[in-house]
Amino acid sequence: MVCNPTKKDDIILSKNSFLKNTYTMLSLYWKSEEKIFAWGVLIALLILSLLAVVTALAINEWYKHFYNAIQELDAHKFYSLVVVFLAIISFSVVRSVLITYLVDVFALKWRKWLTNHYLSAWIVKSTRPDQIEQCVDNPDQRIAEDINKFTFETIDLACGLIYTLSSVVSFSVVLIGISGDASLWGITVPAYMFWAAILYALLGTYISQKIGFKLVSLSNNQQRSEADLRYFLIRFRDGSKMHSTGTGRNCEKESISEKLDVSLANMRRTIRVKMRLSLFTESYSQLSLIFSSLLAVPRFFAGSIMFGDVMQINSAFGNLCENLSWFINAYHRLADWKATTDRLISFDGALARSSKINECAAEHRTAFTD
Repeated sequence: MVCNPTKKDDIILSKNSFLKNTYTMLSLYWKSEEKIFAWGVLIALLILSLLAVVTALAINEWYKHFYNAIQELDAHKFYSLVVVFLAIISFSVVRSVLITYLVDVFALKWRKWLTNHYLSAWIVKSTRPDQIEQCVDNPDQRIAEDINKFTFETIDLACGLIYTLSSVVSFSVVLIGISGDASLWGITVPAYMFWAAILYALLGTYISQKIGFKLVSLSNNQQRSEADLRYFLIRFRDGSKMHSTGTGRNCEKESISEKLDVSLANMRRTIRVKMRLSLFTESYSQLSLIFSSLLAVPRFFAGSIMFGDVMQINSAFGNLCENLSWFINAYHRLADWKATTDRLISFDGALARSSKINECAAEHRTAFTD
């Protein structure tokens, strides 16, 4: 099998899209002999993620009654709501611990199965495992590190995405119902807090994308450079007896230092991008509270709503903005996940190509023998 070494990571199963290739990898486990466990845990995680939305909605409604009780100086209602809050939080803690446990167990079992699957394809079924390295760099890293990252991050990010989508729908309904109308230059804007949250989140998403779009390629480069550095160190360790002279060892040291410099240079570029992105995301998150207060307080001063309503609006606005901004907050992780998935897709593609070549060779040998 001959591959262009300059295009190692460009090899994929076909010309299909990234999403289709990712789906192909994901479906392997859900069609395996462990599919009953996989589907069962997936359904459990879905239910627990939706229960998190129910909890958030309950707390949002609690804000309204709690702060209204303070404004009305109703001590009995105040202490009753404290008990209600403790009950909600207790349920939330149990749910959070359970979903964390299931994610870890699920990722562990999926990693074990997927690792064995690729080990079998690379070592057992492939007639020339060494040829895979001509098409993808560091196949050992793909199996040892990338599968671990891929399984855990896929599950954890999927749970976060389910929660986010459900929360966006739920808190959109809440915010539309309680935000009221506003007049702007003689034009009445219904549910103005809802539209303000949408615009705020879209603006934040656009800016974060402009700042951090390089993180995917930088993450890919970092993984590659770290793997190259590790390879040179292992090569020196395994062949240390061959480098008995000082000249040979100096050459090895220079080679290792060059790989280290490449890794550190890419890391410095990554740090600069992450610093700019973090500066924006932190500012964006902190400003959302004051922004929602500035929009909601005029109605309170006009006597249209109570203080509890203001707090409920702030809570709903914050939840909606936070969930609409999930892409912003998870950008670092999504970039790393995309880079990891790209590497696994290229590895999977190289194995598929090797398997096809071996099958063709076997058919030719059979035809020649006949």
